[in-house]
Amino acid sequence: MPAEKKLDQLITTSSRLLPFIDALPDAVVIVDSNHKIALVNSPAGEMFGHPVDILKGSDLSIIIPKLHLDAHRQRVSGYFQNPTPRPMGANKKFCGVHADGTEIPVDIMINTIVLDGVQVAMALVRDVSYQRELEERLIRESVTDEMTGFFNRKHFNNQLKAQHSGFIRSGLHSSVILFDFDHFKSINDQYGHAAGDIVLIDTAKMIKEELRPLDVACRIGGEEFAVILPGTPILNATRLAERIRQKIEAMEFQLEDTAFHTTVTMSVASFLSSDQSYDSLVRRADKALYSGKAAGRNRVASQDSLAQPS
Repeated sequence: MPAEKKLDQLITTSSRLLPFIDALPDAVVIVDSNHKIALVNSPAGEMFGHPVDILKGSDLSIIIPKLHLDAHRQRVSGYFQNPTPRPMGANKKFCGVHADGTEIPVDIMINTIVLDGVQVAMALVRDVSYQRELEERLIRESVTDEMTGFFNRKHFNNQLKAQHSGFIRSGLHSSVILFDFDHFKSINDQYGHAAGDIVLIDTAKMIKEELRPLDVACRIGGEEFAVILPGTPILNATRLAERIRQKIEAMEFQLEDTAFHTTVTMSVASFLSSDQSYDSLVRRADKALYSGKAAGRNRVASQDSLAQPS
């Protein structure tokens, strides 16, 4: 029997299920082994933004993001070869696509049923947009400093460890800038902790504008900051650090009617072939930072050549 005629017969047969699956709160999509949709319920039409009559008989690709089409087609074919039931929440992330092109995070439960001797896959599809957003927010909050929006020390360590692994594999240089504010305690003592918060927040905003999307800015302590610069040699990192230092020195911070200024001491370090771990780089950056402070503060010190007093 031609595939089209077989599909028409399957659509007619499966339509007997419609009163039952239409009563379900989740979207239901029934698919044959040729990736054709035999039946959907009303929630599926609402979820994917297509009339139910349009979805019936269409290729499954109508509700699959283009980026995932080939992989999804392989998964469907593999499922029909080895039809193992898949429960909800099986720790795999899937997406459907709405008629307007918007991707929809979904969870899927799949089982096989037989209609008039034809094996089909019946998928219950649940929109999990809220759950995904909540998970992503919780993950983001666990590695983010609430005040500045920068990443925290935990993320700094994890990212720097990953950069060191990349350096070992490829030899591609990555650098780190460390800095903290000069005499930060005196700002809090003279103007109050609200003034210190303003310094941290305004500085973070400025630094974000100076960085590339791949750079990783972190608040690793009270007034201590770090920036990971992937694929950046130490000379370029030093130039960026000096530009940021100058901008901070020129900034005027405002608390109500009071204006004040501050400076930072910065250090720059890059991975060396002798580094057995990322800790070695951090120790060099720390040493350079303390040397910069000893030399008079408000300067950039490098692991290669420390800034001399002016």
